[in-house]
Amino acid sequence: MTEILSSDTAVGRTAAKDAPAGAVTRRVLFLSHATPEDNTFAKWLASQLAIAGYEVWCDVTALLGGERFWDNIEEAIDQATFRFLFVSTLEANRKPGTLRELKLAEEARVKHGLNDFIVPLKVDAFPFGSMHESVRDLNVMRFDFGWAEGLRRLLALLEREGAPKSPVTNANAVMDWYTRSIECDRKPVRANDSYLSNWFKLRLPKRLYAHRYCGPAETLVKVAAAFPHPYRVVGQRLLTFAPEHEVVMALGERWAGDELAVLDTRSFVSDGAPALDIASFDAANMVSDLVRQAWEAEMTRQELCAFPLASGLVARFFAAGHLEKNKAYFTPYRGRRTWRQLVGNKTRRIAGGDKVPDGYWHFGLSASPQLAPFPRIVLRYHVIFSDDGRTPWDKAERMHKARRGVCKQWWNAAWRDRLLAFCAQLGDTEGKLTIETGGDSLVVSLKPERFISPVRYFEDGQAGLDESGEIELVEDDAGEDGESGNGSAS
Repeated sequence: MTEILSSDTAVGRTAAKDAPAGAVTRRVLFLSHATPEDNTFAKWLASQLAIAGYEVWCDVTALLGGERFWDNIEEAIDQATFRFLFVSTLEANRKPGTLRELKLAEEARVKHGLNDFIVPLKVDAFPFGSMHESVRDLNVMRFDFGWAEGLRRLLALLEREGAPKSPVTNANAVMDWYTRSIECDRKPVRANDSYLSNWFKLRLPKRLYAHRYCGPAETLVKVAAAFPHPYRVVGQRLLTFAPEHEVVMALGERWAGDELAVLDTRSFVSDGAPALDIASFDAANMVSDLVRQAWEAEMTRQELCAFPLASGLVARFFAAGHLEKNKAYFTPYRGRRTWRQLVGNKTRRIAGGDKVPDGYWHFGLSASPQLAPFPRIVLRYHVIFSDDGRTPWDKAERMHKARRGVCKQWWNAAWRDRLLAFCAQLGDTEGKLTIETGGDSLVVSLKPERFISPVRYFEDGQAGLDESGEIELVEDDAGEDGESGNGSAS
């Protein structure tokens, strides 16, 4: 799987002039995505492409910049589409709706002999191997390194391939669409509101140590496996926050003390270590991995359960009974001490409408260390299910179906408060989590960063869950696609 860098297709340049009289010119960029999971990205990309002058078909924007909206998706893909842009996320690669559109695009490609017709857009961090087999070997546009950079490369590709533009598609058309489509009670109001984020500042250890191994380089990986602190093997060196005496105590006298490299962590992240042949990009990844190892070790020490995610991260959650009454207490910003439930009972409806027990739900968090523009831990929330109160279900489809069914009443405030409640259980009374690394400690502020917005939005007027008693989340009967309801959890 490689990123698109160039294309020698002539389809875009010849589509208009070679089309027979009365034929529909292929000029539409068809944007296929999972609904509702990828709606935000789809709206953003559709509007950006329309501002650039392209006609875009997307189910959340209709046809931006064109005169005709194709009610029949098969007809739109078969007759009018210049490029089929497949928003390739984990959800899109397994949902029946997007896979049907992908099949229609493949049929149109074969039928009309269209080169480079399907363009996958990789948006999130799921493994390439999880892509649908029909797009797995295609060139891919990388949006997972940043939406802005992905858009720049996509626009360059469309320009090279001579993608047709419309004289009526521009920023004004996008603004007209936005004005028509936005609900009256969701219009932005100018304000200076403060909003919580899921960013938590991180103080890195001041020093890193690159210990030179005296034995054969090929044995270092096996030797290092016994080291109890975060580490990375880099050639014949062990990179860690732990100083020499910690390494010697754990792994023995096999290190060249006179070749020990002591590095300033911040300088290493920004500039790398030329003397050790480590570039800045690699250095930042190495430190991020050390932070991730330290975080996971601390979560294990605090006896949190683990659920591996398809992205490669690990979601951590409390087992049933770990917290008293499965509740977590916290003090919200400018509020009084309160609590939220982090583990609860799950039920499901059977034929006739009766509810029967169906295990437990767990609110969980996964951590992603990020070092720019400043060191931080990004915490993302998840809902995990178990039968025994600690062992996650082993079937991904069952887990996905349950998430869709049971979280329909969890609005923004519910997710935010559970994030705060979870964090309050991890740290000390000052809201800090100190993590041992073998050397200087990592310190995570468990008070999320706040941002000021120049506009205000009005949340849905939904009451949400009543947490005055034990919460039982109910999974309704699902349809043929295995999903029910409009709520979702990432």
